[in-house]
Amino acid sequence: MNIHCKPKCMGTGCQLLRWAVASMFMVAIAWPGLIVDAPARAANPGDTVEAWIDQVLKGLFKQDQYPESLMKPAPSFPSAKIMQISLSEAMELFLKQNLDLIIAHYGIDAAKGRQITARLFPNPTLNVNTLSAYTQGCHMSTCGAVGPSVTQLFEVAGKRGYRIRAAELDALSVEARFEDAVRQLGFTLKDSYFRVQRQRGHLSIDQRALNILVKLLQPLPDKGKRFTSELERVRLGLLTVNTQAEVLRDLQGVEDASGDLRVMLNLSPEVDLDLETPLIYRSLDLKLGELMEYALENRPDIRALRLVRDKRKTELQLARVVPYPNVTAQIGYAVQGPHGPDNQQQWAFGLSVPLPVFNRNQGGIVEAEVATNAAQAEVDKAFVQIQNEVSVAYRRVLHAKKLVDATNGAIDRATTVFQSAQEGYAKNEIGILDLENARRSYGDTEISHLDALFGYHENVLRLERSTGRNTML
Repeated sequence: MNIHCKPKCMGTGCQLLRWAVASMFMVAIAWPGLIVDAPARAANPGDTVEAWIDQVLKGLFKQDQYPESLMKPAPSFPSAKIMQISLSEAMELFLKQNLDLIIAHYGIDAAKGRQITARLFPNPTLNVNTLSAYTQGCHMSTCGAVGPSVTQLFEVAGKRGYRIRAAELDALSVEARFEDAVRQLGFTLKDSYFRVQRQRGHLSIDQRALNILVKLLQPLPDKGKRFTSELERVRLGLLTVNTQAEVLRDLQGVEDASGDLRVMLNLSPEVDLDLETPLIYRSLDLKLGELMEYALENRPDIRALRLVRDKRKTELQLARVVPYPNVTAQIGYAVQGPHGPDNQQQWAFGLSVPLPVFNRNQGGIVEAEVATNAAQAEVDKAFVQIQNEVSVAYRRVLHAKKLVDATNGAIDRATTVFQSAQEGYAKNEIGILDLENARRSYGDTEISHLDALFGYHENVLRLERSTGRNTML
C-alpha cells in the first residue's frame, strides 16, 4: 500500500482561508445569543424614554411653567412690590429721580453763580500809612502821622456790561444743554420701556407654543394623540425642551431689560414693573416740512450752540474794549501830631490810569475772533446734521409703518395653520416634522410682527429725538 503525502499549504492565501473559516464558525455559534438578547436591549430605550419624558414634564412644572400665558410679571423677591406705570408716568418719574439729570441740573446752578459773580463790582482797597520823626525830641505821639486811604477801580467802555451779558448767555446755553440731556436720555428711557414690552412679547409667544407642546406630550388616556413609535415621542420631547430653552432665554432678556429701566428710574431691584402702555401701532400725522422747521429752530442742542456763538461774539466785543484803560481813584486823609511833620488834617485824592503802549490785548482779540468763527462753524455743522437726521428718521418711520402693515396680515393665517397642524397631529394625520414647521412658522410670524411694532416705535422715538418734539405722548 502506497501512501503519498501532499505538501502543506504554506502561502498567504491559505492563512486567509483559515481566518475566514474560523470567523464564520464563531459567528454561527454566537448568532442565537444575539437573537435572544435583541428584544431585551430594545425594551430598555422604551423605559428610558418614558422616564425622560416624565423628567421633562416635572422640570417644567417645578419652574412654574404651567400652561398659562405669562402676561403679568411675577414678583422676583418674596416681599417685592409691583409698580404699575405707564409711559407718561415713567417719564415724570424719570425727570424727578434720574441721577444723570440731577447731576446735569447742578450745572445750571453753577452757571447762575457765575452770573451773580459777573454783576459784582471790584472791591475797594483800604491802605493805612504811618510816618514819624525820631530826632530832636520827636516821637510818634508828637511828630507822627497816620494817613488812611481808599482805592477803587472803575471799569470803562462797558466791560462790566459785556461780562454780564456773556454770563447770561452762558447760563442760557447750560439750560439748553440740560434740555438736550433730557431729550437724549428721554429717548433712552422710552426705548428701554418698549424693550421690556418686546421681551415680554417674545416670552408670551414662546410660552404659548410651550403650553401647546406640553399638552401634546401628555395626552389623556381615552382621547388625544396616540404615538405610533417611541422615536416620534422623543422628537416631540426634544421639541418641547428646545422651546423651554427659548422661554428661559426670554426670561433672561426680560430681566436684563427691566434692570436697565429700573436704573434709569432710580428704583431698587425689589420693585417689579408692570408696564401699562402696550406695544401697539399708533397712527401719526407727520409732515416733514413742519418737523424740519421745528427742529432747526427749537432743538436744544442747536439752541445751545447758537447761545455759545452769541457768547463768543460778546467776548469778542469785550476783548476789543480791553485796551481802554480802567481808572483807579484814590482818596485819603492824614492825621498828624502837634508838631507836624506837616500841616494838620490833610486830604488826598488821586487817579491812576495804565498806558496801553505795548499790550493792547492783540492776542486776546485774535483768540476771541477764532473762537467766534469756530462757534459759527459748529452751528452750521449742527444745521446740516439736524436736516439729515430728521429726513432719515422720517423715512424710516414710513418704512417701519409699511413693515407693520405687511406682518399684521400674516398673523391670522399663521395662527390658523398652527391650529390646523395641532389638530392634524393629534389625529395622526401629519407627522412631527410638519408640526415643527407649523410651530416655527407661527413663532417666526408672531415675532416678526412684534419686532416690526418695536421697530416702528423705535423709529418714532428716533424722530422725536431728531426733532426735539414729543410725538409719542
